[in-house]
Amino acid sequence: MDPSLGTVVGAAWKHKAAFSSTLVCGLALFIVAYFLIPPVYESSTSLLVGQAGTDRLATARAPAETMISLARIAESEEVIRPAIERVGLEKLQIAESSGLLKGVGGKIRALVRGEEANDGPIISDMDKAAAQLSKSVSVRTEPNSEVLKIVFRHRDPVVSAQFANALAQSFIERQIKLLDRPGAVDFFRVQTSRFDAEVERQSALFHTFVTKQMTYSVDDQRTLLLRRSSELAAALSATRGQLAEKQGQAAALTAQLRLLKPVTQSPFVSTLVDSLGGKALVGPVPRSPSRGGSIEGEPPLLMIKVYQDGIAALFKLNSDLAGIRDMQTQQEAEVAKINGELAALAASQTEFERLKRDVALATYNAEIYAKRTVEEQIESDLRSAKLSNVRVIQGSLVPLQAVFPNGPIFAALGLVFGTILGLAVTLLIESLSADSTAPLVERRSQSATPAPVANDQPAGARPVLHRPSLVASMAVARDRGPGQVSSRQA
Repeated sequence: MDPSLGTVVGAAWKHKAAFSSTLVCGLALFIVAYFLIPPVYESSTSLLVGQAGTDRLATARAPAETMISLARIAESEEVIRPAIERVGLEKLQIAESSGLLKGVGGKIRALVRGEEANDGPIISDMDKAAAQLSKSVSVRTEPNSEVLKIVFRHRDPVVSAQFANALAQSFIERQIKLLDRPGAVDFFRVQTSRFDAEVERQSALFHTFVTKQMTYSVDDQRTLLLRRSSELAAALSATRGQLAEKQGQAAALTAQLRLLKPVTQSPFVSTLVDSLGGKALVGPVPRSPSRGGSIEGEPPLLMIKVYQDGIAALFKLNSDLAGIRDMQTQQEAEVAKINGELAALAASQTEFERLKRDVALATYNAEIYAKRTVEEQIESDLRSAKLSNVRVIQGSLVPLQAVFPNGPIFAALGLVFGTILGLAVTLLIESLSADSTAPLVERRSQSATPAPVANDQPAGARPVLHRPSLVASMAVARDRGPGQVSSRQA
């Protein structure tokens, strides 16, 4: 039989009763399966993954790797187990099918090894439930978005919705737990205390050095000492000039007093004047002859007045000179002291700067760890309050229609299956009928002879020969093949 489309259609049309019966049977088989298979309901919960703050840019999105990682976390048993505890094993109806966890292969291996069926570790009901329900849980990531969709399938629509919502809550809690850093606050507190103690120790060393060296601020102290040294140098220069001036005045006044006769005539007064003036007479002072206790040729009162004023001025100059000399000595001592302080300050500057730097570094570290302690404490409080960047945007509702089995799909599959089965049956019938007819036709063709038969035809007419039927001739030609010819053709 030629397996062409025309042959198939012709066979189906020829045996349309068988084709129709087979088509109806196939469709009925799928309809019965549709009503016998228990329905499965699907529930989904949508989650938004993003920052909890409102100042985040709208264009910033979580990377694809993060979304995939969150999806794998949502499918883990660490999320499924708390969800099972929330809903309850009784509602999920895992106990009836718990014996199916151990497959046929496991039983065969146990039989080959000579082990009992109950040998091996005991699997808890929670482990069995988690292993079964993980096959019904799927997490999808929406493209070009930060939305995760947790999907769960179950025979009970109410349980399906409850477990999908429980999975969402369990996933949020798991994500918060993974972000939590236990012991971080205590670590930063310990480090803060350590650096606070270091600050105290460095400060004590710095204080001891400052108190001992009398160095509080090298730059400021150097500036003050240099300014004071400059002022003292200027004052010392002025004092020396004043001293020279007073010495010159004293020398001039002494020279003037030595010209007076009361001074020259009296050795005592002359010595006094020389001592006050800072000079001693070289040789004796000449005396004028006295007469009647008075000096000849000079008014006594005027000489006495001049003498008195000169002696008083000389005494005053001598006192001023003594004070100026003492002031000069003091100023020179102050300058030497300042120079010594500057030298000591320069020698202690290196140690001062090192201790100051150690105190500043310890203070900086203590401030950093104190700040990190506060930040970590705030984050820990937020995590304790269960503030997560994953939020539920659409909770799961009780599904109204089962996702499996689907009526239209089952009907279409039944029609396709019935059509294919009907065509196969009709082709089989046609093939069997052709095979059973071929031997009979061949026997008839071989026994038939093409001898002419006389009849009452008029003279001169062609004789009429009896030939096999058309079907028998086609059957014989098919069996002989193209290379064989009949005896009549030969």
